[in-house]
Amino acid sequence: MHIAMVASVHPPNDARIFAKETKTLVDAGHRVTVLTLANGDFTPGFGVEFVVLPRPKNRFKRVLSAKKIFRAAIALDADLYIIHDPEILRVGRWLRKHGKKYIFDAHEPYPDFIAEKAWVPKPFKGLVKRLVAWEEMRGAKASSGIITAMRENAERLAPAGKPTIVLHNYPRIDAVPEKIPEKENTIIYVGVVMAVRFGAEMLKMAEHLAPGAVLDGWKLQVLGPVYGDGYLERCRKAAGDLIDDKRLYFPEKFIAYDGAMKMIERAKIGLSFIVPTRKYNQCLSSKIFDYMAKGTIPITTWLDAYKGIVSEADGPVFVPHGQENRVVEIIADLIKDETAIAQRAETCMRAARKKFNWEKDAREFPEFIEKIYKGKS
Repeated sequence: MHIAMVASVHPPNDARIFAKETKTLVDAGHRVTVLTLANGDFTPGFGVEFVVLPRPKNRFKRVLSAKKIFRAAIALDADLYIIHDPEILRVGRWLRKHGKKYIFDAHEPYPDFIAEKAWVPKPFKGLVKRLVAWEEMRGAKASSGIITAMRENAERLAPAGKPTIVLHNYPRIDAVPEKIPEKENTIIYVGVVMAVRFGAEMLKMAEHLAPGAVLDGWKLQVLGPVYGDGYLERCRKAAGDLIDDKRLYFPEKFIAYDGAMKMIERAKIGLSFIVPTRKYNQCLSSKIFDYMAKGTIPITTWLDAYKGIVSEADGPVFVPHGQENRVVEIIADLIKDETAIAQRAETCMRAARKKFNWEKDAREFPEFIEKIYKGKS
């Protein structure tokens, strides 16, 4: 079967689309083409075909690229299409009118995510949320099936009445080493750096790396682009004199998934703090599972999405919202006992090996795809 992954926001080498879904389908014997918008270089792999169209410079022109994406998609003449962004669900509906089937992969709770974007004026956030929810449900109902990255999305889209599979963004099993990797006294954060993720507060931790301070001898790595008007300057100010010091690595840009995973592997502790707003409280943070896979102990804000899925018994240290400022105290307590740290790191890796890996979660994925292709809807 020829399957086309179609996206407008996600880059060609997106970890979920490329390294997980696409690789699983290629390994199952399918031909896969990734169609998306992007600028710059990227590295293809394992025989996947790419159709990459120029990415417009702003989001409004990107949304208007739907017709261009549709023309490229229909030209592929694929047997099945998987749409990865709600802004191009109309491409799926157009494909359906031409006798093609598509699946909607709902990565995130898009109505809440888009409505809470900084560029949406506050008086219009409620309206934007309703419009996005309407468009998303319209696209879901016209689809032949739904993939979601979390149970909350599956529940929200259940009224569409379509076959659904939940594929969490867990790391691949080959990301889990057989034994704890050689570690450095490093604390790492991977992801977008912004106020809701306590970016400036994490960088302020750098003051505790100074000689004689509680984390003397440790390094801090904060990897990711900085979002928010004036927030980069606030982060630099929070980092203080260590902004150019070897004990702090703050590149202020996106780090490719493979490179970030290599850096995670060497770190002892991984951070993942978030203000549990409506949109974030329902999201499993994929980075804590990446940390766990590498034996890097996650210290993370507790979210409702973790209920019934992951607990502290699996290795992470969960912090109730409002106590994120205790992170230095928590780390100082952990590092008092190297044996305890090693045991917790092994617990994390064991949990990733047994429960939180892509292969276990996606074992029915190829069969799901086959059923959708052969089904009537």
